[in-house]
Amino acid sequence: MAIALFLFVGVELVEPDAGASDQKNILHLNEDLLVEYIQYRKKTFNPDFAKTYWKGLAPSERSDLIHDYVREEVLYREAINLGLQDNDQIIRRRLIQKLEYVTEGFASDINVSQQDLEDYFRLHQEEYQIEASVTFTHVFFDFSSQLNSSLEETALQTLGYLLEKSVAFEKASEHGDRFIYHRNYVGRTRQLVASHMGADMAQKIFQLPMNTWSGPFESPYGLHLVLVVENNPSRLPNYQEVAPLVLEDYRRQKLDDMRHRKIQELIAQYRIELDPSMQNVPADFAYVK
Repeated sequence: MAIALFLFVGVELVEPDAGASDQKNILHLNEDLLVEYIQYRKKTFNPDFAKTYWKGLAPSERSDLIHDYVREEVLYREAINLGLQDNDQIIRRRLIQKLEYVTEGFASDINVSQQDLEDYFRLHQEEYQIEASVTFTHVFFDFSSQLNSSLEETALQTLGYLLEKSVAFEKASEHGDRFIYHRNYVGRTRQLVASHMGADMAQKIFQLPMNTWSGPFESPYGLHLVLVVENNPSRLPNYQEVAPLVLEDYRRQKLDDMRHRKIQELIAQYRIELDPSMQNVPADFAYVK
């Protein structure tokens, strides 16, 4: 016993961390770890799905998955042992993103009532304002087809015919040249019309009388005769029209609030000490205790 005790003490003196080293190299494996691993691999953070997926794997597929887990875990541990994570801004950024993502788990705890949504909508109704829109067709005369003077004359002659015959919306395609964009514009906003025909012409179109041919109007591409059949002014919607958007925005705001509060709670656990050499820092700097 004396010899054994001597040998034990000798080993501890020569290599005191031998036992700890052995423990450090033990990799405990269980189904919970593999279920968690599956969720990260599939980017679907649903334990029930991961458990069902695991149980549905063939023996060879389970073996491959375990092999992948062991490989990644061993490489991760060895990288940590070598200190490869130190002073690495990419890893730093990824860890921050991961922790921010973890705080999003509180989203499932957000209880939303109908009254909450309606109250939120009343406070933010202007954010859901529906843009003015117009429905029209046009007959186009391309600048490249003939001289501008004769082009205008052709447009005026065509306008007279369209008015005389009361040419309908669906018959406009029988006249004029092919336009680079669309012949018919249905429920289009001023911004879209301006992107196709220029801001000046878009403004004129939204001011035209209904159900009569007007023009000619000039765009960067040529001349246009326009027939407006619907002009919807900008308006504030009722709740039912935008209910899905309100729900999405309400949950996003609540999630942001909860995430911010959680991060502030984490920050509050730390003592922040500023070096005296730092300049222009307010005396009541929020994080300094």
